[in-house]
Amino acid sequence: MTRIRINAYKAGSRSASALAGALSARVLRHTGSTFRPRATDLIVNWGSSAPIQGPARVLNNPAAVAVASNKLRSFEAFRAAGVSIPDFWTDRAAIPADAYPIVCRTVLSGHSGAGIVIADTPEALVAAPLYVRYVPKQDEYRIHVFGGEVIAVQRKARRLDVENPDWRVRNHGNGFVFARDGVVAPEPVVVAARSGALALGLDFGGVDVIWNERRRAAYVLEINTACGLEGATVDDYARAIAGVANAAA
Repeated sequence: MTRIRINAYKAGSRSASALAGALSARVLRHTGSTFRPRATDLIVNWGSSAPIQGPARVLNNPAAVAVASNKLRSFEAFRAAGVSIPDFWTDRAAIPADAYPIVCRTVLSGHSGAGIVIADTPEALVAAPLYVRYVPKQDEYRIHVFGGEVIAVQRKARRLDVENPDWRVRNHGNGFVFARDGVVAPEPVVVAARSGALALGLDFGGVDVIWNERRRAAYVLEINTACGLEGATVDDYARAIAGVANAAA
């Protein structure tokens, strides 16, 4: 019998707990754990880059998660694999004059827009390890990829109770939520998401992809290996993980 365990990047992760509940599994304790992995076990690595010891099968190798969680390292890996991404630089002096606006990523491992400064002119640039060309977008999607297949599609939608949302950085703090009912992503968005997950060697992840309607082009921004889960998306992941466990049984 395959035992399923969730290895969360932090104690108290609500998404890890929800996933464990849907799978009748357990979340591994960070301290004082008596769990001893077996070769027949399945460990779902939920956003942790710490090495996992033992013979169990691991979904999302910690080394791959370490790359995904670092904006610069992931962009370098995407570029090497030919994944569609915005132009980026590490040297502010190398940024062309016609590249603005520029997204200054002052934090490489942040989330929810942490460390983002948008510079509309060279004078507005701030010190940062990564500079990314801002690409105008019609829509921004989160494509959940598992085992190379899309298991759920979400689109960032404006909260109607928020006035003057920030359309350039679409996160919860700026007035956006994830919608999924009736959401269908353009095929290039789906292709880019699958290519991104493959490029980083991930078994699963929520791939953030922007869509520029005028250019008919999709661009991968990042891959979340411990994305927020609720409702139907929990069930989507649980079914996919259960499928892996049952195939191994």
